[in-house]
Amino acid sequence: MGRSASASEVERTVSAVAELALHHGARAGLDALAEAAVFLTGVSGAALYAAGRRVALSGLAPPTPARAHPLQMQKDGHTALVLGEPCVDASDRQLLTRLAVLGSALLACQEREDAARAERTRLRWERLRLVELLAHWDRARSRQAHDLRTPLQVIQGYIDMLNRGMAGALTPPMQRYLERIGRAASELNVRLQHRPSRENVPAEDFRVLLSASFGPGRPGDVRLELPAMPVRIRASRSRLELMVRTLERMLRGVRASEIVLRVEAPESTEAWQLTLQARAERPLPEKARASLERIARAMEARISVREDPELEVSLVLPRILG
Repeated sequence: MGRSASASEVERTVSAVAELALHHGARAGLDALAEAAVFLTGVSGAALYAAGRRVALSGLAPPTPARAHPLQMQKDGHTALVLGEPCVDASDRQLLTRLAVLGSALLACQEREDAARAERTRLRWERLRLVELLAHWDRARSRQAHDLRTPLQVIQGYIDMLNRGMAGALTPPMQRYLERIGRAASELNVRLQHRPSRENVPAEDFRVLLSASFGPGRPGDVRLELPAMPVRIRASRSRLELMVRTLERMLRGVRASEIVLRVEAPESTEAWQLTLQARAERPLPEKARASLERIARAMEARISVREDPELEVSLVLPRILG
């Protein structure tokens, strides 16, 4: 160990790390924690690991927890703080224990922040979907009002003509029938103009489901590339959700990394093309391939799968225009 920090210096540094995480997020706190470990102990480098995955590094990279000497490492649950050189001093070991505990707390905070970020993204997409749905209903209401205006005016005009005697004298039964027709026409006008039809409701925006499963804040390293316009597909929401879940299971099964998921509209076509590219550690099971092909047939989509040199799944999905 290169130096020995005083108790007051340790307290100030730990407080500074916690305050930085409070104001700028757990990610900034984790980076500052690794820097603090190097600063307080004078080692060549320090890294923080969570369940065997490195989450923060400062200075030269120390050995992994599996290869590090016990005196180079301090654990707190699934969190391990690894130093570049062994630490034998008791006070320094206590310092590392405090930093490891703080690291565990910051990692828990980061998980909550990621979950909150993902929930905000989901709510934002859900709000966009509802706004589009309300806009569709408003347009439907306007069309209904326009379509009903002419026939109802014609009916009302003939009723007025009959009431004025232009077709001859009306008997009491005829007068009652005309009054009933007028009331029914008025009620129909009010009811249909204030109750938009739910037929032909626009399809779900597929970006919502993709962002909820693969967007920022979700587990895994996925680069999601979506168009600015809504992605509407001629398929039910349940089938779209099933396809997304199948893609998630497929990526977990092949231990995919460096994942890129892209949705685009090829020129001169009336379809959306979904392309999934990833580096796979395992071959794609035949069961997963069969599931994708079965879902594609149900959605009237075309699918192609290529595994050499990297996994690539391409889906051409029927598009709803307008």
